Amino acid sequence: MSITLVMPTYNGGAYLREAIESVMRQRYQQWELLVSDDGSSDGTRDYLLQLKDPRIRVFLQEKNLGIFGNLNFLFQQVKTDIVQILCQDDWLTDEYALESCLNEWSILPEDVAFMRANHGSDFSSKDGGAFEAQWLPRIVDPGISDLYFLMFGCIPGNLSNVSLRTEIVAKHGWFDQRLPYAGDFDFWSRVGRSQRWVVSAVRVSTIRTHQNQASKTLNKVGELMPQMGELLRRLYSKVDERGLIDWRVRVAMQIVYVSQQRWAGLRSRMKTGSWSYMKHVNKYIGRGPWEIGVVFGWLIFLLSGGGRWFKKAAIGAVLSRHQGHLVR
Repeated sequence: MSITLVMPTYNGGAYLREAIESVMRQRYQQWELLVSDDGSSDGTRDYLLQLKDPRIRVFLQEKNLGIFGNLNFLFQQVKTDIVQILCQDDWLTDEYALESCLNEWSILPEDVAFMRANHGSDFSSKDGGAFEAQWLPRIVDPGISDLYFLMFGCIPGNLSNVSLRTEIVAKHGWFDQRLPYAGDFDFWSRVGRSQRWVVSAVRVSTIRTHQNQASKTLNKVGELMPQMGELLRRLYSKVDERGLIDWRVRVAMQIVYVSQQRWAGLRSRMKTGSWSYMKHVNKYIGRGPWEIGVVFGWLIFLLSGGGRWFKKAAIGAVLSRHQGHLVR
C-alpha cells in the first residue's frame, strides 16, 4: 500500500511548518503530500514555495475555493488508493503514524470506505469519545449508519481524523461546496448510507485546539444552523424510512440538538447582546419533524440544563431500543 496526504491551506502560517515536518519525520517514507493554498496572505505561500522535497506537490489557487472546494481539487490530483487528510493546524502524532494507518487499512475489508482514527484519544468531546465507543461497532454497516450519525452528530469530527479510499470522493458526489460549515458531516453520512466505515483507536494525528480554528470562528451568530437543519432533516427522514423513529428519538434530538443550541444562543445573547443566534436555532433546528411542541421543547431545555444533562441517557435509550438492528 502507498498513501497520499492532502492538506488544504489558508493563512495557516502559524502552524503549517509543524504539520509538514511531522510528515517528513515519518519512518514510512513512501508518501506523497499534496498542499493546495487557497489564497493565503500571511506568508504561507512563501513557506510552501521554498519546500524542496520531491514528494511534496504544491498548488496555488488563483481564487478562493473554500475548504471543501479545495479538498475536491486535491482529491482530483491523488494517484494512490488511500488518502489521509491532514489539516494545516494539526500534525501526525509520531514517526509511526502513517505506518500505523496503513497497517489498519491492510486488514480492513475492501468495501470499507473510510476510517475514523484517534477515536477515544482526540478529546473532541468531554469524555474523549468514550461514550461513543460504548455503542459504535468497529465496522459500521449502512443499515444503521444514519441512526448513529443522527444521535452522535459528525462522528469523524476533525478532518485530520480521517483516511479514506480515494475513489469514494468522486463515487459519492464530492464534498458539497454549498455547505461550507457542514460539508464534511454531509459527506461522511452520505457515504455511510451505502458503504461500511470503520471506527479505530489507532493514533494517527493530533488535533490542535486554538482560538482561530474553524469550529470556533465560523458559527458566531448561528451561521451553521441552516445547514445543520438541512442535514438533520435528511438523516431523520432516512432513519424514519427504516422504521426506527419513536418518541425516544425525538426526545434525544431535543436534548442533543435543540436544547444545546438554544443554550449556545443564550450565551451568545449574554456575550453580544444579540438574539441572532437564537433566532437561527429556533428557525432551523427548533422546527422539524422531531418537534414535540413549544411547551415540551422548552420544558426539556430546562430539565436538561440546556442539553448539558441526560444527553448520554437519552442517546442510550434510543440505541438500546434498537439494539436488534445494531451490528457489533
